[in-house]
Amino acid sequence: MNPRVAFMHKLAIRLPFQYNLVPSWIRSCLLRTHYVDSNLLHHLANETARKILSEAFDVLGFHLQRKNPSSLLITHDVETEKGLRRALSLKEVEDDVGVQSTWFLSSGEYSIPRDIARDLADGSIIGSHDVKHDGKLIHICRHDELVQRVRESRVKLEHVFEREVECFRSPLLQFSRRIVSALSEAGYRFDFSLPCWEPVYPLTMSGFGVESVQKFEVDGVIETPLTLFQDHQLLNVLRINTHEVVKFWVEQAKLIHSLDGDIVLLIHPDYSFSRYLQDYKELLKSLLDVHMHFSVA
Repeated sequence: MNPRVAFMHKLAIRLPFQYNLVPSWIRSCLLRTHYVDSNLLHHLANETARKILSEAFDVLGFHLQRKNPSSLLITHDVETEKGLRRALSLKEVEDDVGVQSTWFLSSGEYSIPRDIARDLADGSIIGSHDVKHDGKLIHICRHDELVQRVRESRVKLEHVFEREVECFRSPLLQFSRRIVSALSEAGYRFDFSLPCWEPVYPLTMSGFGVESVQKFEVDGVIETPLTLFQDHQLLNVLRINTHEVVKFWVEQAKLIHSLDGDIVLLIHPDYSFSRYLQDYKELLKSLLDVHMHFSVA
């Protein structure tokens, strides 16, 4: 719960300007200079052991089940004004397929027009993506300052969207025990910031994750790990083309659901995959098929 932050990340947040003003291709190149561990199965030993144990109890006549059934969760992080403009195109696809999604928005990074807020919130869940997408959250040491920052984001988003905001995901998937404790005090019930596994995690500049495909609770906050690799990792770090990305995600989803885990997808409307709406529709349909198949089985 307390990753060791790499020197490169510490240096980036001390720049006299926000780190994401550096062109994305340069940031992606820096991530690719490190060893890339992209096999999710190598990082699910605990989940595999859990599955074997459950099957052993079945043989003995004791049927262990999750407290809540496994989920398919479609999530989006909106990093920029450009991403906000594209968001409704993705939502139209989701409405057509019949899935609900969760949108994480920064409260102070860009303005959120009322008409976009109304349309985006219709049938969706709205969550906080911090005040700014500046990567500085994990470096705030004072508890009261952390609480104030994440609470400020929640309150402002509730005012804009006119609904309760209970979910949080930090920029760059930053997480620590300090952040989780602050979220609990600031009124959040759910956090989506922990990666199950990232091939090159920006904070550590190496592969990193909690290696869990099921929810768990910390300090009264329900932690839902991001179980599928996010779009940026596949497109910009592993450099997989759009068609192959869809197949990659579906295979990961099958693996996760075979371990009775939650399928959690992250698509940024800011990034290139959001332009391929037909591929996105096929992805959603395929993930629904995987989820329903394993749920019925």
